[in-house]
Amino acid sequence: MEIKAAAKINLFLNVGNKRPDNFHDFQSVVVKVSLFDELIIEEASDITVEAPEWIAKEDNLVYRAAVLLKEFAETEKGCSISLKKNIPTGAGLGGGSSNAAAVFTALNKLWDLNLSISQLEEIGAVLGSDVNLFLHPGGTLATGRGEVVKPLPYENPEKKKILLINPGVNISTEKVYSRYPGGRLTPEDELNKIIENYTQGNWALILRNDLEETVFSEYPVLRDLKSRLINWGAQPLLSGSGSTVFALVEDDKLAESIKNVVENSFNFDCWIVNEII
Repeated sequence: MEIKAAAKINLFLNVGNKRPDNFHDFQSVVVKVSLFDELIIEEASDITVEAPEWIAKEDNLVYRAAVLLKEFAETEKGCSISLKKNIPTGAGLGGGSSNAAAVFTALNKLWDLNLSISQLEEIGAVLGSDVNLFLHPGGTLATGRGEVVKPLPYENPEKKKILLINPGVNISTEKVYSRYPGGRLTPEDELNKIIENYTQGNWALILRNDLEETVFSEYPVLRDLKSRLINWGAQPLLSGSGSTVFALVEDDKLAESIKNVVENSFNFDCWIVNEII
């Protein structure tokens, strides 16, 4: 099986206080976008993963996802997985979690397990906070520590150009959250209005990331990047705990112009992507 695992951006990220389990409660409107890692999965006698050498086996969510699913399903089947990384790591784009969700979905079919989405979510919650949002198509609302996911219907689809810009910085999510001072979650009525604006396509009205200042204070290059994007006429925001800044752009010409400047003058990686509905 050849499958693609999509990246994500957080249009809205409201982070609360630290919980007794050392995670933070948060509320996030998350969108999958058309930047993909690529996986080839075949049935085998054991579980093996071919991945870039800089991904340690114990940190490889692809391997851990396959092992966890095998244990949960109590199956003797195995698989060989080849992973090609296109989504940068430590970038706030959820590449590792997306890979894990892709493995769950693919092996559920390959191994004829017939597990429900709720069962896969049960396993995903054990593996990582962001995994479950990738088990659903389109946009999602993630709450709890991220493992509670609600699909969001997109009522008014319109063509949007989204720039992803990454300066090559690998940021530890754990480190960012350890430095975050805590905050207040959004009341339900306000959150419902945010969801309404998302589903109607009014993305610019909901852009928020409570982790931005914590990340910017440590990595000022990202603050500078966001300021430049605003000056160039885009609507930017840090995605997740960084280090990617995404920007909503009104038209194709502006998107291409910004991409050229970013790549040629700053030597940052830049992609023009679309939302996956």
